[in-house]
Amino acid sequence: MTTTRHMNKLISTLSISIFAFSSFAQIENYSFKRQLNKVDKENYYTLLLSPEVVAKSKSDLSDIRIYDILENDTSEIPYLMNWMGSNTKEMSIPFELINDSYNEKCCSYVTLKFPKKQAINQIKLNVSDSNFDKSLKIEGSNDNKEWYSIKEHLRIVRFRNALEDYSYTTINFNNSEYTYFRIKFDDDGSPKINVSAAFAFENKLVEGKYNDLKILGKKQTENKKEKTSEIIVDFPYSYLVNYITIKSNSKSDFYRNINIYGSTGTIKTGKGDIENWYMINTSVFSSVESYTISCNNSKTKKLKIEIINYDNEPVLLDEIYAFAEQCQLVANLPKSESIYLTYGKENDNAPNYDLIHFKDKIPNELASVNYGEEQVKITSITKQAPLIKSKVWLWVVKGVVLIVIGYSAFNMLKKEQSEDK
Repeated sequence: MTTTRHMNKLISTLSISIFAFSSFAQIENYSFKRQLNKVDKENYYTLLLSPEVVAKSKSDLSDIRIYDILENDTSEIPYLMNWMGSNTKEMSIPFELINDSYNEKCCSYVTLKFPKKQAINQIKLNVSDSNFDKSLKIEGSNDNKEWYSIKEHLRIVRFRNALEDYSYTTINFNNSEYTYFRIKFDDDGSPKINVSAAFAFENKLVEGKYNDLKILGKKQTENKKEKTSEIIVDFPYSYLVNYITIKSNSKSDFYRNINIYGSTGTIKTGKGDIENWYMINTSVFSSVESYTISCNNSKTKKLKIEIINYDNEPVLLDEIYAFAEQCQLVANLPKSESIYLTYGKENDNAPNYDLIHFKDKIPNELASVNYGEEQVKITSITKQAPLIKSKVWLWVVKGVVLIVIGYSAFNMLKKEQSEDK
Protein backbone atom coordinates (compact mmCIF):
# COMPACT_ATOMS: atom_id res chain seq x y z
CA MET A 1 0.00 0.00 0.00
CA THR A 2 2.84 2.37 0.92
CA THR A 3 4.54 1.72 -2.40
CA THR A 4 1.30 2.35 -4.28
CA ARG A 5 0.77 5.67 -2.45
CA HIS A 6 4.32 6.75 -3.35
CA MET A 7 3.74 5.83 -6.96
CA ASN A 8 0.43 7.75 -7.12
CA LYS A 9 2.09 10.78 -5.54
CA LEU A 10 4.90 10.62 -8.09
CA ILE A 11 2.47 10.35 -10.99
CA SER A 12 0.37 13.25 -9.63
CA THR A 13 3.42 15.50 -9.20
CA LEU A 14 4.73 14.75 -12.67
CA SER A 15 1.26 15.28 -14.22
CA ILE A 16 1.02 18.73 -12.61
CA SER A 17 4.49 19.55 -13.92
CA ILE A 18 3.48 18.49 -17.42
CA PHE A 19 0.29 20.60 -17.26
CA ALA A 20 2.11 23.69 -16.00
CA PHE A 21 4.82 23.22 -18.61
CA SER A 22 2.23 22.80 -21.37
CA SER A 23 0.32 25.91 -20.24
CA PHE A 24 3.51 27.97 -20.23
CA ALA A 25 4.37 26.69 -23.70
CA GLN A 26 0.85 27.62 -24.86
CA ILE A 27 1.37 31.23 -23.72
CA GLU A 28 4.74 31.33 -25.43
CA ASN A 29 3.11 30.44 -28.77
CA TYR A 30 1.92 34.05 -28.98
CA SER A 31 4.31 36.63 -30.39
CA PHE A 32 3.26 39.39 -28.00
CA LYS A 33 1.93 39.74 -24.49
CA ARG A 34 1.16 42.59 -22.09
CA GLN A 35 0.72 42.26 -18.35
CA LEU A 36 -2.46 43.77 -16.95
CA ASN A 37 -2.35 46.09 -13.99
CA LYS A 38 -3.02 44.43 -10.64
CA VAL A 39 -6.67 43.39 -10.19
CA ASP A 40 -7.58 43.93 -6.53
CA LYS A 41 -11.09 42.50 -6.67
CA GLU A 42 -12.80 39.83 -8.75
CA ASN A 43 -15.31 41.56 -11.01
CA TYR A 44 -16.21 42.37 -14.60
CA TYR A 45 -13.82 44.84 -16.24
CA THR A 46 -13.36 46.46 -19.64
CA LEU A 47 -10.04 46.30 -21.45
CA LEU A 48 -9.56 48.75 -24.33
CA LEU A 49 -7.38 47.44 -27.16
CA SER A 50 -4.96 49.99 -28.55
CA PRO A 51 -4.58 50.37 -32.35
CA GLU A 52 -1.11 48.84 -32.01
CA VAL A 53 -2.48 45.68 -30.34
CA VAL A 54 -5.12 45.38 -33.07
CA ALA A 55 -2.48 45.94 -35.75
CA LYS A 56 -0.31 43.08 -34.48
CA SER A 57 -3.25 40.67 -34.19
CA LYS A 58 -5.05 38.79 -36.94
CA SER A 59 -7.45 40.86 -39.06
CA ASP A 60 -10.47 39.35 -37.27
CA LEU A 61 -8.74 39.50 -33.83
CA SER A 62 -9.37 35.76 -33.38
CA ASP A 63 -5.93 35.27 -31.80
CA ILE A 64 -6.50 37.51 -28.77
CA ARG A 65 -6.54 35.73 -25.40
CA ILE A 66 -6.46 36.60 -21.71
CA TYR A 67 -4.54 34.29 -19.35
CA ASP A 68 -4.10 34.20 -15.58
CA ILE A 69 -0.64 32.69 -15.06
CA LEU A 70 -0.11 31.16 -11.61
CA GLU A 71 2.81 29.11 -10.29
CA ASN A 72 1.26 25.69 -10.96
CA ASP A 73 -1.66 26.59 -13.16
CA THR A 74 -2.58 28.77 -16.15
CA SER A 75 -6.24 29.51 -16.89
CA GLU A 76 -7.79 31.09 -19.95
CA ILE A 77 -10.25 33.87 -19.09
CA PRO A 78 -13.35 34.18 -21.33
CA TYR A 79 -14.21 37.60 -22.75
CA LEU A 80 -16.71 39.41 -24.93
CA MET A 81 -15.48 41.65 -27.73
CA ASN A 82 -17.32 44.94 -28.30
CA TRP A 83 -16.76 47.19 -31.30
CA MET A 84 -17.56 50.78 -30.36
CA GLY A 85 -18.19 52.50 -33.69
CA SER A 86 -21.25 54.55 -34.61
CA ASN A 87 -24.52 52.71 -35.13
CA THR A 88 -28.18 53.45 -35.68
CA LYS A 89 -30.58 52.70 -32.86
CA GLU A 90 -34.11 51.88 -34.04
CA MET A 91 -36.88 52.83 -31.61
CA SER A 92 -40.42 51.68 -32.32
CA ILE A 93 -43.04 54.37 -31.62
CA PRO A 94 -46.62 53.29 -30.72
CA PHE A 95 -49.56 55.02 -32.46
CA GLU A 96 -53.21 54.60 -33.44
CA LEU A 97 -54.26 54.02 -37.06
CA ILE A 98 -57.34 56.29 -37.34
CA ASN A 99 -58.06 56.77 -41.03
CA ASP A 100 -58.01 54.68 -44.18
CA SER A 101 -59.96 56.80 -46.68
CA TYR A 102 -60.18 56.74 -50.46
CA ASN A 103 -61.08 59.29 -53.15
CA GLU A 104 -61.77 57.45 -56.39
CA LYS A 105 -59.35 58.21 -59.27
CA CYS A 106 -57.39 60.51 -56.98
CA CYS A 107 -55.80 59.28 -53.85
CA SER A 108 -56.11 57.26 -50.67
CA TYR A 109 -54.90 58.05 -47.16
CA VAL A 110 -53.54 56.27 -44.13
CA THR A 111 -53.31 58.44 -41.01
CA LEU A 112 -51.24 57.74 -37.88
CA LYS A 113 -52.22 59.41 -34.60
CA PHE A 114 -49.69 59.62 -31.74
CA PRO A 115 -50.62 60.24 -28.10
CA LYS A 116 -48.39 63.34 -28.09
CA LYS A 117 -46.24 65.36 -30.44
CA GLN A 118 -43.78 62.75 -31.68
CA ALA A 119 -40.58 62.79 -33.73
CA ILE A 120 -40.25 59.96 -36.29
CA ASN A 121 -38.23 59.47 -39.49
CA GLN A 122 -39.35 56.10 -40.82
CA ILE A 123 -42.63 54.26 -41.50
CA LYS A 124 -42.79 50.62 -42.58
CA LEU A 125 -45.94 49.32 -44.27
CA ASN A 126 -47.45 45.86 -44.57
CA VAL A 127 -49.34 45.68 -47.85
CA SER A 128 -51.51 42.66 -48.69
CA ASP A 129 -51.43 43.19 -52.49
CA SER A 130 -49.08 40.97 -54.47
CA ASN A 131 -48.10 43.48 -57.19
CA PHE A 132 -48.04 47.29 -57.03
CA ASP A 133 -45.94 50.33 -57.84
CA LYS A 134 -47.12 53.36 -55.89
CA SER A 135 -46.02 56.98 -55.60
CA LEU A 136 -46.80 58.73 -52.33
CA LYS A 137 -46.09 61.69 -50.11
CA ILE A 138 -45.83 62.01 -46.34
CA GLU A 139 -47.52 64.90 -44.47
CA GLY A 140 -47.66 66.06 -40.85
CA SER A 141 -50.23 67.89 -38.71
CA ASN A 142 -50.80 68.81 -35.08
CA ASP A 143 -54.63 69.14 -35.31
CA ASN A 144 -55.62 66.72 -38.11
CA LYS A 145 -56.82 69.76 -40.11
CA GLU A 146 -53.88 71.78 -41.36
CA TRP A 147 -51.34 69.58 -43.10
CA TYR A 148 -47.69 70.25 -43.96
CA SER A 149 -45.70 68.44 -46.62
CA ILE A 150 -42.75 66.48 -45.21
CA LYS A 151 -41.50 64.64 -48.30
CA GLU A 152 -42.89 64.07 -51.81
CA HIS A 153 -42.22 61.71 -54.73
CA LEU A 154 -41.66 58.66 -52.57
CA ARG A 155 -42.21 55.18 -53.96
CA ILE A 156 -43.10 51.71 -52.70
CA VAL A 157 -43.16 48.63 -54.90
CA ARG A 158 -43.75 44.88 -54.96
CA PHE A 159 -43.69 42.35 -57.76
CA ARG A 160 -44.15 38.61 -57.46
CA ASN A 161 -43.95 35.98 -60.16
CA ALA A 162 -42.65 32.46 -60.64
CA LEU A 163 -39.05 33.67 -60.77
CA GLU A 164 -38.85 36.73 -58.54
CA ASP A 165 -40.27 38.12 -55.31
CA TYR A 166 -39.23 41.69 -54.49
CA SER A 167 -40.77 44.13 -52.04
CA TYR A 168 -39.84 47.58 -50.75
CA THR A 169 -42.41 49.25 -48.49
CA THR A 170 -40.28 51.43 -46.20
CA ILE A 171 -40.73 55.22 -46.14
CA ASN A 172 -37.69 57.22 -45.03
CA PHE A 173 -37.70 60.98 -44.41
CA ASN A 174 -36.00 63.62 -42.30
CA ASN A 175 -36.76 63.69 -38.58
CA SER A 176 -40.20 65.32 -38.25
CA GLU A 177 -42.24 66.09 -35.14
CA TYR A 178 -46.06 66.09 -35.31
CA THR A 179 -49.06 64.58 -33.54
CA TYR A 180 -50.47 63.21 -36.83
CA PHE A 181 -48.67 61.74 -39.83
CA ARG A 182 -50.52 61.06 -43.07
CA ILE A 183 -49.48 58.94 -46.05
CA LYS A 184 -51.12 60.09 -49.28
CA PHE A 185 -51.03 57.49 -52.08
CA ASP A 186 -51.35 58.56 -55.72
CA ASP A 187 -54.15 56.36 -57.15
CA ASP A 188 -54.49 58.16 -60.47
CA GLY A 189 -54.21 55.43 -63.08
CA SER A 190 -53.59 52.59 -60.61
CA PRO A 191 -55.83 50.69 -58.18
CA LYS A 192 -55.88 51.42 -54.47
CA ILE A 193 -53.61 49.23 -52.36
CA ASN A 194 -54.59 47.63 -49.05
CA VAL A 195 -52.37 48.57 -46.10
CA SER A 196 -52.87 45.90 -43.45
CA ALA A 197 -50.46 47.36 -40.87
CA ALA A 198 -48.01 50.20 -40.32
CA PHE A 199 -45.06 50.68 -37.98
CA ALA A 200 -43.41 53.97 -37.01
CA PHE A 201 -39.77 54.40 -35.96
CA GLU A 202 -37.31 57.00 -34.86
CA ASN A 203 -33.83 55.98 -35.97
CA LYS A 204 -31.17 57.70 -33.90
CA LEU A 205 -27.50 57.80 -34.75
CA VAL A 206 -25.44 56.73 -31.73
CA GLU A 207 -22.03 58.35 -32.06
CA GLY A 208 -19.18 55.86 -31.79
CA LYS A 209 -15.65 56.02 -30.42
CA TYR A 210 -12.60 56.08 -32.66
CA ASN A 211 -8.83 56.39 -32.35
CA ASP A 212 -6.88 58.93 -34.37
CA LEU A 213 -4.19 56.88 -36.16
CA LYS A 214 -0.59 58.00 -36.42
CA ILE A 215 0.56 58.81 -39.97
CA LEU A 216 4.27 58.64 -40.69
CA GLY A 217 4.02 60.66 -43.88
CA LYS A 218 2.14 61.34 -47.11
CA LYS A 219 3.40 62.00 -50.62
CA GLN A 220 1.44 63.25 -53.64
CA THR A 221 2.59 62.70 -57.22
CA GLU A 222 0.96 63.58 -60.56
CA ASN A 223 0.54 61.19 -63.47
CA LYS A 224 0.10 63.47 -66.49
CA LYS A 225 -0.33 60.58 -68.89
CA GLU A 226 -3.18 58.97 -66.90
CA LYS A 227 -4.45 62.40 -65.74
CA THR A 228 -4.54 61.30 -62.12
CA SER A 229 -3.08 62.36 -58.77
CA GLU A 230 -1.71 59.68 -56.43
CA ILE A 231 -1.29 60.18 -52.69
CA ILE A 232 0.55 57.52 -50.66
CA VAL A 233 -0.12 57.48 -46.90
CA ASP A 234 2.31 55.55 -44.67
CA PHE A 235 1.44 54.12 -41.23
CA PRO A 236 3.86 52.72 -38.63
CA TYR A 237 1.77 49.52 -38.33
CA SER A 238 -0.80 47.56 -40.35
CA TYR A 239 -3.74 49.37 -38.82
CA LEU A 240 -7.39 48.38 -39.10
CA VAL A 241 -8.56 51.60 -40.81
CA ASN A 242 -12.25 52.41 -40.38
CA TYR A 243 -12.41 55.72 -42.25
CA ILE A 244 -10.34 58.67 -43.44
CA THR A 245 -11.06 62.38 -43.80
CA ILE A 246 -9.44 64.44 -46.53
CA LYS A 247 -9.38 68.18 -47.17
CA SER A 248 -8.11 70.50 -49.88
CA ASN A 249 -7.53 74.21 -49.39
CA SER A 250 -8.01 74.84 -53.12
CA LYS A 251 -9.89 78.09 -53.82
CA SER A 252 -11.36 76.67 -57.01
CA ASP A 253 -14.50 74.56 -57.07
CA PHE A 254 -13.93 70.93 -58.05
CA TYR A 255 -15.77 67.59 -58.27
CA ARG A 256 -13.55 64.52 -58.67
CA ASN A 257 -13.96 60.75 -58.57
CA ILE A 258 -11.49 59.08 -56.23
CA ASN A 259 -10.38 55.51 -55.51
CA ILE A 260 -8.97 54.25 -52.21
CA TYR A 261 -6.54 51.31 -52.16
CA GLY A 262 -4.86 49.32 -49.39
CA SER A 263 -1.53 47.51 -49.57
CA THR A 264 -0.91 43.83 -48.88
CA GLY A 265 2.86 44.36 -49.09
CA THR A 266 5.36 44.05 -51.91
CA ILE A 267 5.69 41.30 -54.47
CA LYS A 268 8.83 40.36 -56.41
CA THR A 269 8.78 40.76 -60.19
CA GLY A 270 11.35 40.72 -62.97
CA LYS A 271 11.51 44.50 -62.71
CA GLY A 272 11.98 44.49 -58.95
CA ASP A 273 9.64 44.71 -55.94
CA ILE A 274 6.29 46.41 -56.51
CA GLU A 275 3.50 47.32 -54.09
CA ASN A 276 0.44 45.05 -54.27
CA TRP A 277 -2.72 47.18 -53.98
CA TYR A 278 -6.35 46.15 -53.49
CA MET A 279 -9.47 48.28 -53.86
CA ILE A 280 -11.08 49.50 -50.62
CA ASN A 281 -13.66 52.04 -51.78
CA THR A 282 -14.64 54.52 -54.47
CA SER A 283 -16.18 57.90 -53.80
CA VAL A 284 -16.50 61.51 -54.93
CA PHE A 285 -14.40 64.39 -53.58
CA SER A 286 -15.69 67.94 -53.99
CA SER A 287 -14.80 71.44 -52.83
CA VAL A 288 -16.36 71.30 -49.37
CA GLU A 289 -14.93 71.83 -45.89
CA SER A 290 -13.76 68.21 -45.54
CA TYR A 291 -14.76 64.78 -46.77
CA THR A 292 -15.16 61.44 -45.00
CA ILE A 293 -14.59 58.13 -46.78
CA SER A 294 -15.27 54.71 -45.30
CA CYS A 295 -12.39 52.20 -45.40
CA ASN A 296 -14.48 49.29 -44.06
CA ASN A 297 -12.01 48.29 -41.31
CA SER A 298 -9.38 47.40 -43.90
CA LYS A 299 -6.03 46.26 -42.51
CA THR A 300 -3.13 47.96 -44.23
CA LYS A 301 0.20 49.67 -43.60
CA LYS A 302 -0.26 51.96 -46.59
CA LEU A 303 -3.14 53.73 -48.28
CA LYS A 304 -3.23 54.99 -51.84
CA ILE A 305 -5.69 57.74 -52.73
CA GLU A 306 -6.16 58.12 -56.48
CA ILE A 307 -7.87 61.30 -57.75
CA ILE A 308 -9.25 61.20 -61.30
CA ASN A 309 -8.55 64.67 -62.74
CA TYR A 310 -9.53 64.15 -66.41
CA ASP A 311 -8.62 67.45 -68.13
CA ASN A 312 -8.71 69.53 -64.96
CA GLU A 313 -5.87 70.93 -62.89
CA PRO A 314 -4.73 68.53 -60.13
CA VAL A 315 -6.19 69.01 -56.66
CA LEU A 316 -3.69 69.15 -53.80
CA LEU A 317 -4.69 67.23 -50.66
CA ASP A 318 -3.63 69.42 -47.74
CA GLU A 319 -4.97 67.33 -44.84
CA ILE A 320 -5.44 63.58 -44.38
CA TYR A 321 -6.56 61.92 -41.15
CA ALA A 322 -7.17 58.23 -40.52
CA PHE A 323 -9.29 56.67 -37.78
CA ALA A 324 -9.75 53.21 -36.26
CA GLU A 325 -12.89 51.97 -34.53
CA GLN A 326 -12.27 51.40 -30.84
CA CYS A 327 -12.57 47.82 -29.60
CA GLN A 328 -12.84 46.67 -26.00
CA LEU A 329 -12.92 43.34 -24.20
CA VAL A 330 -15.28 42.63 -21.30
CA ALA A 331 -14.16 39.89 -18.91
CA ASN A 332 -14.73 38.65 -15.38
CA LEU A 333 -11.21 38.98 -14.02
CA PRO A 334 -10.03 37.22 -10.84
CA LYS A 335 -8.04 38.94 -8.13
CA SER A 336 -4.53 38.56 -9.49
CA GLU A 337 -1.23 40.25 -10.29
CA SER A 338 -0.33 37.95 -13.16
CA ILE A 339 -3.01 38.36 -15.84
CA TYR A 340 -1.74 38.71 -19.40
CA LEU A 341 -3.20 39.84 -22.70
CA THR A 342 -1.67 37.75 -25.51
CA TYR A 343 -1.88 38.20 -29.29
CA GLY A 344 -0.03 37.51 -32.50
CA LYS A 345 -0.64 33.90 -33.53
CA GLU A 346 -1.43 33.34 -37.20
CA ASN A 347 -2.87 29.81 -36.96
CA ASP A 348 -5.24 30.54 -34.07
CA ASN A 349 -9.02 30.11 -34.31
CA ALA A 350 -11.61 32.37 -32.70
CA PRO A 351 -12.48 31.27 -29.14
CA ASN A 352 -15.97 30.03 -28.29
CA TYR A 353 -16.95 31.03 -24.75
CA ASP A 354 -20.16 30.34 -22.81
CA LEU A 355 -20.09 33.98 -21.72
CA ILE A 356 -21.81 34.99 -24.97
CA HIS A 357 -25.04 33.40 -23.61
CA PHE A 358 -24.95 35.32 -20.32
CA LYS A 359 -24.45 38.92 -21.47
CA ASP A 360 -27.53 40.01 -19.49
CA LYS A 361 -25.73 39.21 -16.24
CA ILE A 362 -22.92 41.67 -16.95
CA PRO A 363 -23.38 45.01 -15.07
CA ASN A 364 -23.97 48.15 -17.13
CA GLU A 365 -21.32 50.16 -15.32
CA LEU A 366 -17.87 48.57 -15.46
CA ALA A 367 -14.46 49.59 -14.20
CA SER A 368 -11.60 49.52 -16.69
CA VAL A 369 -8.19 47.91 -16.38
CA ASN A 370 -5.07 48.87 -18.31
CA TYR A 371 -1.99 46.95 -19.37
CA GLY A 372 1.73 47.60 -19.50
CA GLU A 373 4.39 47.66 -22.18
CA GLU A 374 4.47 45.08 -24.92
CA GLN A 375 6.64 42.03 -24.28
CA VAL A 376 7.95 40.41 -27.46
CA LYS A 377 8.71 36.69 -27.63
CA ILE A 378 12.49 36.27 -27.94
CA THR A 379 13.63 33.57 -30.34
CA SER A 380 17.18 32.22 -30.45
CA ILE A 381 19.29 32.87 -33.54
CA THR A 382 21.77 30.06 -32.89
CA LYS A 383 21.96 26.88 -34.99
CA GLN A 384 19.79 25.10 -32.42
CA ALA A 385 16.91 27.53 -32.92
CA PRO A 386 14.83 25.23 -35.21
CA LEU A 387 14.76 22.53 -32.50
CA ILE A 388 13.68 24.99 -29.81
CA LYS A 389 11.04 26.59 -32.02
CA SER A 390 9.62 23.26 -33.21
CA LYS A 391 6.33 22.06 -31.74
CA VAL A 392 7.75 18.53 -31.59
CA TRP A 393 10.00 19.36 -28.61
CA LEU A 394 7.02 19.60 -26.23
CA TRP A 395 5.87 16.09 -27.09
CA VAL A 396 9.42 14.78 -26.76
CA VAL A 397 9.59 16.16 -23.20
CA LYS A 398 6.19 14.64 -22.40
CA GLY A 399 7.35 11.29 -23.78
CA VAL A 400 10.50 11.33 -21.64
CA VAL A 401 8.46 12.13 -18.54
CA LEU A 402 6.04 9.28 -19.28
CA ILE A 403 8.96 6.86 -19.74
CA VAL A 404 10.36 7.94 -16.36
CA ILE A 405 6.95 7.40 -14.75
CA GLY A 406 6.64 3.97 -16.37
CA TYR A 407 10.15 2.94 -15.38
CA SER A 408 9.64 4.11 -11.77
CA ALA A 409 6.29 2.33 -11.56
CA PHE A 410 7.80 -0.88 -12.94
CA ASN A 411 10.64 -0.84 -10.38
CA MET A 412 8.20 -0.17 -7.52
CA LEU A 413 5.95 -3.04 -8.52
CA LYS A 414 8.97 -5.36 -8.92
CA LYS A 415 10.23 -4.41 -5.47
CA GLU A 416 6.75 -4.91 -3.97
CA GLN A 417 6.51 -8.41 -5.52
CA SER A 418 10.00 -9.35 -4.14
CA GLU A 419 8.96 -8.26 -0.65
CA ASP A 420 5.74 -10.34 -0.88
CA LYS A 421 7.82 -13.44 -1.75
